[in-house]
Amino acid sequence: MSNPKEIKRRILSIESVIKTTEAMKMISIVKLRKTKDLLMQVKIYLDYIESVLLDLLLTKKCKENSKKNQYFSEKGKGKMKLFIVFTSDRGLCGSFNSSIFEKINHFFQKKKYSYNECVFLSIGKKGSDFLCKKYNMYNKNWIDNNLSNQKIQFLGSKLIFDFLKGKFSSIYLMYNHLKKSLFQEIVIEKFLPITTKNFKKKISEIYYILEPSKKEILNFLIPKFLNAKLLKIFWESATAEHTSRMISMHKATENAYDIKHDLILNYNKERQTTITKEILEIISGLESINKKK
Repeated sequence: MSNPKEIKRRILSIESVIKTTEAMKMISIVKLRKTKDLLMQVKIYLDYIESVLLDLLLTKKCKENSKKNQYFSEKGKGKMKLFIVFTSDRGLCGSFNSSIFEKINHFFQKKKYSYNECVFLSIGKKGSDFLCKKYNMYNKNWIDNNLSNQKIQFLGSKLIFDFLKGKFSSIYLMYNHLKKSLFQEIVIEKFLPITTKNFKKKISEIYYILEPSKKEILNFLIPKFLNAKLLKIFWESATAEHTSRMISMHKATENAYDIKHDLILNYNKERQTTITKEILEIISGLESINKKK
């Protein structure tokens, strides 16, 4: 059996763990509210710009010319594909990062693409630490998660520029999608080139009078749409991260309370055993004195 002093010391250490996990849980809740508000704002903006772009793209005359547009055709002679992986900078967020890493390994086990055809860019330190060991990196210096909307738009503009120059044939986004409040799934979404297969709207019969020209309007709208899409996925990944960390800290707090409860029971048992032992020693001492008399 353990010493009561040792058990008491463990109880005090568990209490400090509970304070830490509860504080981290509250921080995650505050950050989650902020990221949800930002995500909602970006979604509203993206929905509007997407509806304008789709109305323009799915007209008969514009749809015929969209395939010739530089944003709709694959580029790059080497067929190099860029994968942008959204991870966290810190741990203690459950399976948020490990599920992405398993997806990447499973993706190459199927041999859909070879290692030489793919390059990775990590947004988050955990992803950079994992990818540097085994895969080719587009940028060895990892991009942290403390990004503003302006920095994300700058990153999106750089990716679009590299694609148009033919550095990459296609660009994919890999991130955690928060399907429900407690359920996440890994999504691999094509960022460039744009495909019209996923568009659900019917072809519009309306003929729009466009000024200055269809090409110039598309070249103005499409980068806005792509930057908004990248921004939305970034905040969606951040929302999933804070949700995972909040759930992990909540479970850690519950487990710590269970351990504390068990330790208190053991401490009371040990204390009771010690008191009983001392009483028996006193009684046996008194009996021996009485016998001598």
